[in-house]
Amino acid sequence: MNKEILLEWDKQYNAMKRTKDQYWKTYRKWRDENKDDYHNTFMGKLYDEYITIQERAIYLKYSFNTTETVVFCSVNIFYVEEHIGTYDIEFFLNGEIADDYLDFGDMLLKDRITKVKHNLKVARRALKLGFEISDISKITEVPLEYLEILKKKYS
Repeated sequence: MNKEILLEWDKQYNAMKRTKDQYWKTYRKWRDENKDDYHNTFMGKLYDEYITIQERAIYLKYSFNTTETVVFCSVNIFYVEEHIGTYDIEFFLNGEIADDYLDFGDMLLKDRITKVKHNLKVARRALKLGFEISDISKITEVPLEYLEILKKKYS
């Protein structure tokens, strides 16, 4: 299957958009129904407005031990621009969802989350002390857009 046919399939079934939308539903359901797992995974909570998702891949897969061919749509998940996981949906060729996979299983996740949370804590303190957002961004490496959110949240 060439690229154009695969992208046309995506357009017909709106698969990548559905993957992005379904990520949020799946994430929130996991967060709300498995609070202990969620808090253990992230050492506390994450703020949704700091989470972004980006298209990762769309690919056709046929396994010889199954009768179905499927298309996977995959997105990367970022928290303050640190990669923290992936979300994949497996579609049948008729556009129906076969399965989905939310994965925060990276061994370095806790290190990334610790770094981000520390930088946000430093930024929050610096905002309270009256530092300029641009200076805070240079010190903490937190992008300006997230510092604006933080400033609104704690002003």
